[in-house]
Amino acid sequence: MLLDLQIRDFALIRNLDIEFQRGLTVLTGETGAGKSILIDAIALLLGDKGSPQMVRHGAEQAEIIGSFSANLASAAWLDEQELAAEDDTLILRRVLPVQGRSRLFLNGRAISSQQARDLGAFLLDILGQHAHLQLLKPERQLTLLDRFANGDALRAAVAVSWQQWRAAQREWDRLTQNQAQDAAQREWRQFLSQELQQARLRPGEWEELQEEEQRLMAVEQIRAGVDLALRALDEDDGALLRLAEAQRGLNQSAQKDPRLEDSLQLLDAATIQASEVVEGLRGYLHHLEAEPERLDEIARRLQELQDLQRKHRCDMTGLFALREQLAAEFAAEDSGKDPLAHAAEILEKSRRSYLQQAEALSANRQEAAPRLALALQEQVRSLGMQHAVVELRLDTQTAEKSWTNAGMDRVEFWISVNPGHPAQPLAQVASGGELARISLALQVLLKLEEVETLIFDEVDVGVGGAVAERIGRLLRQLGATHQVLCVTHLPQVAAHGHQHLHVEKSVADGQTESRLRLLQSAERGDEIARMLGGSEIDASLQNAAQKLLQDAARSSGSPQGTQRG
Repeated sequence: MLLDLQIRDFALIRNLDIEFQRGLTVLTGETGAGKSILIDAIALLLGDKGSPQMVRHGAEQAEIIGSFSANLASAAWLDEQELAAEDDTLILRRVLPVQGRSRLFLNGRAISSQQARDLGAFLLDILGQHAHLQLLKPERQLTLLDRFANGDALRAAVAVSWQQWRAAQREWDRLTQNQAQDAAQREWRQFLSQELQQARLRPGEWEELQEEEQRLMAVEQIRAGVDLALRALDEDDGALLRLAEAQRGLNQSAQKDPRLEDSLQLLDAATIQASEVVEGLRGYLHHLEAEPERLDEIARRLQELQDLQRKHRCDMTGLFALREQLAAEFAAEDSGKDPLAHAAEILEKSRRSYLQQAEALSANRQEAAPRLALALQEQVRSLGMQHAVVELRLDTQTAEKSWTNAGMDRVEFWISVNPGHPAQPLAQVASGGELARISLALQVLLKLEEVETLIFDEVDVGVGGAVAERIGRLLRQLGATHQVLCVTHLPQVAAHGHQHLHVEKSVADGQTESRLRLLQSAERGDEIARMLGGSEIDASLQNAAQKLLQDAARSSGSPQGTQRG
């Protein structure tokens, strides 16, 4: 949910800090006061395109900061993008300069506008005249139908079977292409396989040969070093002679002082070890040979292995893998089994499985579509579209190329809002306010939980009286499970808010500013009275405002969770 919002030098707003609660928050104010600026600011945080004209006159840049609490879907997206934070608070920041490019940050890290839009899809929906409504997308309408029809499990099964079918199709395509190779290609693969088999590749051979080659090429250097060590140990004035002299001297002293016995034993051990070193080095020199023939043999073998690596563009591990792969392919081909026929059998089986699952999903949709159309029609009629006729047109695709992981169906919401006019696709008929009301009806009807925050703009355009009161009750009902923000000019809607924000325009230092403040209970009555009757507020308007507030408070829809503010 949206926790708080900070705005600096954006449009008519100089400086704004506001915290938000769960439940229904209504935004009211005079026409032109800037109620929609708040929504525009939130949309910018979530990747909408900005322009320098949005910066307040006289300022160098606008800055918008919003804090959101993460949900499971957004947390999974953050992990996928490697943007996960230490806690569940997401801080989005948008900087919009007069000159230069706009910048977006998430928890202090720069992100793209597309990333902000992707994240925003998990956090909130903006529903209104200027929103990019998901409702207009056919795939979204199909999802809504499945939700109404309790078809999520069926849809998940279709998605799994579709993946299996596509994987089987890819394998069949691969084998078909392989089988289509001509005889020359097969002969070439056989040659490669035989070449690798005849190369007698052995694990670790490459490293062993390189080590042996290095030793053989350094025979003279090794011999010189061993000779030097022997002279130092065993010449007339070498270490062995000195050790023997030390033994004699220490042995005499130890006879007179037993405390020297440990030192004498260590010296004896050192003498023995030095003698063993001398014997070992003499034996090593006796067998040390240059072996030029062996060196040539190693060079030829290393060159052979290097040529194979270069030819196949891989290392020794890759050569082993290629040898086994080719051997397995020819073994399968020579075993009498037809891999293409086996793949075709799997392909047909997976296709039948997908078709069975998709047909069950289609049947579920066919049964639910008229019920959803009727339920939605009743809801939107109660919201001021009293002549609305809603249809759900479901088209099952027979061509395989049109099948998807969501099944074989295409669905589209059609609506007629005026008597005597035929129904048309929703996107071609409904106005912004009507779309917002349809979205509100669907949210309440389906109790969608995909996002926690819903923002309604222009939801009450062109309605009043009982319809407005009905809209207010539905919004308050929705606020029991969601965080709902609604820009409204109707007192019947505003009275249902759990939180009431008032936007007003004033002039300070010769510049026009929009300011927003949280209204307390007494101030709410005054604002509702103003919305009822204008600038002249008398006792009857005050009483009417109080009655609206009392009636709204008695209606259902208390927000769940801890409130802020």
